[in-house]
Amino acid sequence: MNDQIPMDNAEVGAASIWLLRGAVVVTSLVVLGFVVHATLGLFDDGEELDVSDDPVETEEMFHDDESTDETPLTSKAPPPSSKPIETTTSGTPASNADTELMAFVDEAMAFIEATRQRSFVERPGVEVVSVDAMTEIVLDDIREQLEADPTAAEASLAFARAIGFFAVTEDFLDIYDVFVSSGVLGVYFPTSDRLLVRSVGELTPSTKSTIVHELVHAFDDQHFDLGRDELADDGDVGWTFAAAIEGSASWVEQEWRATLTPAEASLLRDEELSFDPGGLFSLDLGFLIYQTSVYDAGRIWIDRLVAEAGITAIDDVLINGAPSSEVVSMPLNAANLDPIEVASPAVDGEVLWEGRGGRALIAALTFLTDPGQIAATGWGGDAITVYRDRNGSACLRWDVVGDTARDTNELFEELSRWGIGVGGTAGMVDGRVRIDRCA
Repeated sequence: MNDQIPMDNAEVGAASIWLLRGAVVVTSLVVLGFVVHATLGLFDDGEELDVSDDPVETEEMFHDDESTDETPLTSKAPPPSSKPIETTTSGTPASNADTELMAFVDEAMAFIEATRQRSFVERPGVEVVSVDAMTEIVLDDIREQLEADPTAAEASLAFARAIGFFAVTEDFLDIYDVFVSSGVLGVYFPTSDRLLVRSVGELTPSTKSTIVHELVHAFDDQHFDLGRDELADDGDVGWTFAAAIEGSASWVEQEWRATLTPAEASLLRDEELSFDPGGLFSLDLGFLIYQTSVYDAGRIWIDRLVAEAGITAIDDVLINGAPSSEVVSMPLNAANLDPIEVASPAVDGEVLWEGRGGRALIAALTFLTDPGQIAATGWGGDAITVYRDRNGSACLRWDVVGDTARDTNELFEELSRWGIGVGGTAGMVDGRVRIDRCA
């Protein structure tokens, strides 16, 4: 069960969201593009990762303007080597906006192919749609996935409520209606190869930046199959795979941004700073940070991998994944990164899911109380059991250990502060931190 929630491949601004994904809700990968004006230096602990000279780049942020054109623009056309056919989806002569879009898609594809040193298998279609249309499409996709696997949906919802991401009265559609309508910039669906970009009425620098990002998702999906279920059997592994996916797209997007003129870069910056995130910050902060940290942490991780081993390092991590979210934040030559095996804690109730939360989840939950992430840095391993108790409440029991006894004590201090703060209990059981919470 991976805490990244249903959908396919979407892009988010300075932040993005997911829920336990493995045994959970959707089996199709969703990478949403969201915008959150928040500091995402979760994995910069001052010792392991120095990014002081590497400013955080937000993903593309859009205005809330809705397109006045009822018909989505589309870039479906012949391969880049051919002259684009100037037609819309209806077969009528293409507008100047259609032509401009297709020309930029050609340009972006050429940039991605040159950067990644391989070609697209086929030309992706790019649709520019209103925020309302995008929200409806994404929510329909979530609804279909929830209905297709009600058992997994129940487990994922129970986790989200028990960890405190959702209130007991909230469900996925409630949360994602806010999440998508407030901040989704673009979305790519591996299951259908559909790529959507949020319309702002014209092809602005931020729209172009989003198109580049989403096209990288399409590129990676064509070569590496981003919907591979085996990489999402565990919550932490699923988050790590999401960091590789978003890191790949964010890294290439960053390379594209570096080609902008000073004037273009200034326009892009102004667009991002003027974006209104709407009701996005009405959502749980830990949830937002956990979902969105895949973007910045993933980009920094990919940047280090490419610097060390070259551009094919991106291919390698998308093929092989990584054993835990700790790998994303630690130095490339760090030792002992294999997670410590922790047995799933026994519970008195109906077990809905068992798996690992990981360092990334702890970093998100303790972000306010431990901004330096001292405790999360010492994470060694953990195990979560999500269950329904005799009263029908959604509950979790979470056992965590550190790399050393001292690390375990620091984790106990921070997780206790978080757990008690959200109405749970904390204790030590056989040398492990134990958190219990029901909602």
